[in-house]
Amino acid sequence: MNKIAATAALAAILAAPAAFAIQPSAVPETGKLTKAPAGSTVEIRTSDKGDSFVNYYRVGNDGSLNLVDQVRQSNN
Repeated sequence: MNKIAATAALAAILAAPAAFAIQPSAVPETGKLTKAPAGSTVEIRTSDKGDSFVNYYRVGNDGSLNLVDQVRQSNN
């Protein structure tokens, strides 16, 4: 019985991150920035399928944006 409980707990832990995965359709296409300093953080708000997202980017040395985090804000 303990093996079944341990297996179920492990499966729940491994499945949990999938619920919080980045939503690619909510990540906008970005170009390069010319006025933001390298290393700074930029916030871009988007929406997809009724939910809103806050996407956080780090500005690279060449002005490119690298996605750091995405926070989903459900409208339900």
